[in-house]
Amino acid sequence: MSELQERLERLSLRLDLMGMRVEQALADALAALRDGNADAGRQVYQQDSVIDREEVEIEQECIRLLALYQPAAIDLRTLCTIIKVNNDLERIADFAAGIGRSVADAVAHELSFSPSEAFQTLWQTTVDTLGRTVRMLRAADAQGARNVIASDSAIDEAYSEFARNVLDAEDRRVGGAEPALIKINVAKALERVGDLCTNIAEDIIFLRTGDIVRHAKAFGGEH
Repeated sequence: MSELQERLERLSLRLDLMGMRVEQALADALAALRDGNADAGRQVYQQDSVIDREEVEIEQECIRLLALYQPAAIDLRTLCTIIKVNNDLERIADFAAGIGRSVADAVAHELSFSPSEAFQTLWQTTVDTLGRTVRMLRAADAQGARNVIASDSAIDEAYSEFARNVLDAEDRRVGGAEPALIKINVAKALERVGDLCTNIAEDIIFLRTGDIVRHAKAFGGEH
């Protein structure tokens, strides 16, 4: 194994660990929301800086390797994938932090998310998709990544149903719209996590095959 490949392997391990941290951050944020625990939600938000710092360090190492080794073929694909996935994981962590920050507002308005079947579907599908994405990244599993992409429509549908339910309820509600806005913002964060999982899955396919499947349907192709 060359020195470059050794350093790429270490980078891949760091990315895997980052994926696990991000997965835990989302789980902690949603647990805080479920339990109405504003302190736990605030902790998720405050710990986001750790993931931010790791994202910067991984990107800096990628840039160093590009400049030092001028890699080609699979090594170049690996570096490109790490750079893109690294950024998407950090963005997922930002959405988790946003959910954590929303817990205090939800508690102040005595909001409950748990009884909503649509929200439960959105929650569970998003958490499952993120977990599978992290596992597919670790294994560089292109077929598993395609399955992740296929599941994004379920997240979109769950978000749309929940948003409709919230807005229908708001039409019948007297008073301010802030509680509905809090719910929509949390649900939208989960929907965006699903989109970012799709991005990561597309990058896994690129890593394994060299194929760029982003927007494939728009050009008459398939994932």
